[in-house]
Amino acid sequence: MKRIELLSTVVILGLIVTGMVAFADDRFSLTSPNGLSFGLIKGYENWPVVAPSYRTDNNEIRIILGNQTIMEAYRAGVPANGKAFPDGSILVKIGYSERKNKAFTAAIEPDVLRRVEYMIKDAKKFGETGGWGYARFVHDAATGTFKPYGKTADFDRECFQCHKLVKDRDFVFTGYPVR
Repeated sequence: MKRIELLSTVVILGLIVTGMVAFADDRFSLTSPNGLSFGLIKGYENWPVVAPSYRTDNNEIRIILGNQTIMEAYRAGVPANGKAFPDGSILVKIGYSERKNKAFTAAIEPDVLRRVEYMIKDAKKFGETGGWGYARFVHDAATGTFKPYGKTADFDRECFQCHKLVKDRDFVFTGYPVR
């Protein structure tokens, strides 16, 4: 009898863990209104850091990550050399609220995850937005889930309005600092 109880407990725990893993990966099945999928950046958590960023208008710390294509372009001098990023370049921005470090209050660190967003270069597909496609997935801290941002496919015009400010940098704000 005890063996059956133990086996039942193991099976139930296995189902719970499997369900939690499946739930955590649900984000990769999400698609933004313009058709860009969260799954396109699967594995982004392991991409190299391009640079951190801080938005003073909304007190948000951003960690900007890049795929191999954009990292190679940065290392080759793009966009400072006047060249455009190649198609397939992807930047991921992870946005967090801020908090003071409890042990060292002069330091500010990431707190609550707010969003994961990305931009992908495809000059032909995204010609109307400078060759870049944009996707944003808003994080709900209470449930640990994500929701695509935007109601219609042209929500990305909102992103492009700001990125037009850096047209001379191929519409990319983030520079690649010396390492």
